[in-house]
Amino acid sequence: MRVGVYARISEDIAGLGLGVRRQTDDCTTLAKLRGWDVAEVYADNDVSAYKTKVVRPEFERMLAELDAGLIGGIVAYDLDRFARKPSDLERVISIYDKRGGVFATVQGDIDLSSPDGRTMARVMVAFANKASMDTSRRVKRKHLELAQKGVPVGGNRPFGFKADKVTIEPVEAQLIRAAADQILSGVGLHTICRAWNEKGITSTRGNPWVKAVLRNMLLSPRLAGFRVYQGGIARDTSGQPVTGMYPAILDVTKWEALCAYLTDPARSGQHVHPGGRKYLLSGIARCASCTATLQGNADRQYGLLFFYSCHNTQCRQRVAVTGPKVDEIVTKLVLAYLADRVIERSEEQWAGEEDLTAATSRIVELMEQYSEGTLSKDVVFPTVQKLEDQVARLRTEKADWVRGQVAVRPTTNAVEAWPTMEVDQQRAVIASVLHAVVVKPGKRGGRFDPDRIEPIFR
Repeated sequence: MRVGVYARISEDIAGLGLGVRRQTDDCTTLAKLRGWDVAEVYADNDVSAYKTKVVRPEFERMLAELDAGLIGGIVAYDLDRFARKPSDLERVISIYDKRGGVFATVQGDIDLSSPDGRTMARVMVAFANKASMDTSRRVKRKHLELAQKGVPVGGNRPFGFKADKVTIEPVEAQLIRAAADQILSGVGLHTICRAWNEKGITSTRGNPWVKAVLRNMLLSPRLAGFRVYQGGIARDTSGQPVTGMYPAILDVTKWEALCAYLTDPARSGQHVHPGGRKYLLSGIARCASCTATLQGNADRQYGLLFFYSCHNTQCRQRVAVTGPKVDEIVTKLVLAYLADRVIERSEEQWAGEEDLTAATSRIVELMEQYSEGTLSKDVVFPTVQKLEDQVARLRTEKADWVRGQVAVRPTTNAVEAWPTMEVDQQRAVIASVLHAVVVKPGKRGGRFDPDRIEPIFR
């Protein structure tokens, strides 16, 4: 009889596979005692048999080969190592119904070919499933309690913090602060990723930076000092944000502005350029004939660096113009306009802040009165529900307001900062000064005429 040996362990922190190795050795010994040949070993290391979204690849392979007749039975260390979901057991029973075969565990035999054996197996798996449910409930409750106390838990070291997850890692924290300032002044995520990767800066897993990973890291509430729970800000029983037992890397206002900018729906559409804008005036310069935006193009035919052209196939003129000369003219005009000017972000406060504070404070007050027994649940909870709805609405309004307030502009003198700016930042400055740069049709084969360029100031 050719059998398969199945071994599984839910958690292998060290990643050495010692648990499944021990199970495999014991199962192999049992198979030899029964006179069975071990045809294949199927080991799911560090894989849960209880979680509904987890697929056990080796378990699935084993069932497929059992169903195909490649093995004539299974030897497992224990039934709860083999199955913890009744649905998995029923799949196995269905195969044994069709093909027959042997089944044994090191901890005691269960005959899946007999009604009594199947009943016993179903009872044991049901109890194992309940035990997993109880454990899961306790673990979730524990994590919620830790979150509400602001206590950090296990997992990978967050970027910006040392291994204890509490102490700030100064070099990484400075990188985060600089990245936040750059993004709020118009630099793209791709640009920051490229710069970090060129300097050999990696994620805490040792991987190069990509936009999605950088974005998620910058959106983490931990950066503003909040405790994270299930991907968002942990909140106490009264709905207030929980401050973590670690210092903030960014102040709350800047982090909220950063989140508002990175989650702005306007950035997620077709006009977002994954690789970033390469040309200064792409999307800013417009065709005088049809008003379509001009796009930068590399010029390989005439040896120019690049040119801007209208891509509207319905346009009669299809304006095109030498890129470097237009960039030079527009840059000089904008910097002349901004000379000695300092552009600052608005310090205006959101008008609904007092209402949001009052609503959240009222929730805390009502919940305290309920806990003290001075107000009944019939009075407290309907009112709290209305207040929570109000808080949710106000937070949405605040996020929208912050998005609108994020001025994608430098906060220092633009003329002085211009040579050190990324193209994204320079484009943002130009867009803050000009509605558009209209390019008029030129004469074919003629010299570049500066009068073709018409800046439209805000």
